[in-house]
Amino acid sequence: VLYVSPRPTAEAIGAFYSATGHYAHWDDEPGRAAMWRRRTDRVRKLSPRGGRLLDVGTGQGDFGAAARKHFDFEGTEISSEGARLARERHGLRVHEGELLALDLPRGAYDAITLWHVLEHLADPRATIARCAELLKPGGVVCVAVPNTDEELVLRKAMLRAARDFALKQKPDRSIRFPRITLDGRTEEIHLTHFTLRTLTWLLRSLGLEIVERGIDDFSPELGLRARLRHHELALKFAWTGLASAPCIFAAAKKPHG
Repeated sequence: VLYVSPRPTAEAIGAFYSATGHYAHWDDEPGRAAMWRRRTDRVRKLSPRGGRLLDVGTGQGDFGAAARKHFDFEGTEISSEGARLARERHGLRVHEGELLALDLPRGAYDAITLWHVLEHLADPRATIARCAELLKPGGVVCVAVPNTDEELVLRKAMLRAARDFALKQKPDRSIRFPRITLDGRTEEIHLTHFTLRTLTWLLRSLGLEIVERGIDDFSPELGLRARLRHHELALKFAWTGLASAPCIFAAAKKPHG
């Protein structure tokens, strides 16, 4: 697992995402509505009975607007701007604050979603553990994050490291991430960087059962080219097991008993 250090404080991160207009560019991407519908359909297949859904980091509530047609929807959001937009635009129920600090009912949710949220959090493991507590037995948690190994650079680095270890050579430590700055140069604050292997390991390590893993259909673009590109990457994963797409997805079920 790769992570950024040093990192901004929780207060600085909250202020960054609460800035007025932070989500404005989403409104200029017409394909986002279709993307949220596709994600809703994916969750419905994993939780066909519907029920109560909690969306962690719901932003301005666009996913909730699609999901509430099939689920009893609630969201959480650290951004005051995002929470305001979700309530005013869509009339959604949004709990403002970080998930770990919110007083939510244990064992109450049929599904919990984290769409490109886990990479922003200071303690991803504690967050997934909390999701496991909030799920009903048989409930599912769905997680999508950017793929750190989109170009399979890390896989190649691991092979080089194994070779260097075998030959007793100095290991290659050339993989680096730029320092996070909040002076306007940083567009998103990603604290932890996942591969599909580390994401699924995290879910399994907390006693959850993997029910689906693959690539995330993260494409706010419209048109045939974007759809063909996604299906090409999905087929590549199905044939080779290599997740070389920009974003990855994993879903896990809370066991009964």
